Amino acid sequence: MEHSDRNPLVTLHDSRGRIVFAQPLVFHSAAEVLYSQPWEWVATETERIKIRDAFQKVLFDREPITIRATFVFRGQPTLYECHAVPVDTNDVTVMTTSVPILEEDEEVGLTPREHECLRQLIAGQQTAEIALEMGVKATTVNTYKQRLKDKIGVDSLAGLIAWGCRHIRS
Repeated sequence: MEHSDRNPLVTLHDSRGRIVFAQPLVFHSAAEVLYSQPWEWVATETERIKIRDAFQKVLFDREPITIRATFVFRGQPTLYECHAVPVDTNDVTVMTTSVPILEEDEEVGLTPREHECLRQLIAGQQTAEIALEMGVKATTVNTYKQRLKDKIGVDSLAGLIAWGCRHIRS
């Protein structure tokens, strides 16, 4: 299975930036992906520095960060939007969700309430907070989330948030 705006590439990194988990495995075997570093997948020194600096900000400042970088897979450069967050375990320090930036936006027919719910999800709010702000029950928010996943064509909350980060502007 390839990654796309509907199926984000999720990677977990150790303190050196090495990939210790990736799903889906892009165009490579596990042996090629595991223990590589994201800055090895770009073509320019400027991109390498940008990615290393972003990784260090997440690792040391413990702040989430979103950057755009052009990765080269099979000789084809593709612009990605990458959202990285700190993780507090001994083996994994950073989790990154990356989606390719496509030229055309898809119209999926979101209702205003679904759009509002998605905007709050990508802002990091929990179901109870969204329900309180929207003036509905938590079960209604869960219904919105399921409808959003069905319309967008993703099967996880991470995929929904990644899609929202790509398509919903503030």
